[in-house]
Amino acid sequence: MSRHLSEEKRKALMEAAIDLFSTQGFHATPTQQISKRAGVSAGTLFRYFRTKEDLIDSLYTSVTAALTDAVNEAIRPETSVEEQIKNVKREVLYWMFKNPKKALFFEQFSSSPNITEKAKGEVILRISALDDLYHKAASSGLLAGINREVFLANFWYPNFMLIHLHAFGRLPGSIEDTVEQSVTSMWCGLSKNP
Repeated sequence: MSRHLSEEKRKALMEAAIDLFSTQGFHATPTQQISKRAGVSAGTLFRYFRTKEDLIDSLYTSVTAALTDAVNEAIRPETSVEEQIKNVKREVLYWMFKNPKKALFFEQFSSSPNITEKAKGEVILRISALDDLYHKAASSGLLAGINREVFLANFWYPNFMLIHLHAFGRLPGSIEDTVEQSVTSMWCGLSKNP
């Protein structure tokens, strides 16, 4: 078996899993269904991933890395901390609108009681740039009285609601308008100077 072919199968398995997990959830998606959707035999999945949990962790690592890239690319040190936070929110939302199934998978797994310690560590390590922005904003008085968890909840969770609405075709207006309204709404809700 060529390396190219094996990478294609691994990618097909991961794409099938994202598709199924984002619509059915983890527990309602058997590995046989993932294999069938990927167009491989039932046992092939276990050549690439030891367990279903290993597959889920691999997906989470991959999605977290992509989100981390979006966060890091949006940070412009030459701009104010406020503008950096707003720009990160924009870029994360644009990434989510381009990758709705990955965004919904991220939401499911991030709030799952079954999240592994390995996966928890991935998120903490990878999205530390957003934490750094929060601390800069808080120490400069921009987010006076707003703790880190409230900041992160306002930053992340409205995004998932917008992706759900978009997936159901119930999001009025353009994505660009929605992104700008979301950025404004987040900042008005967090800042003492909207």
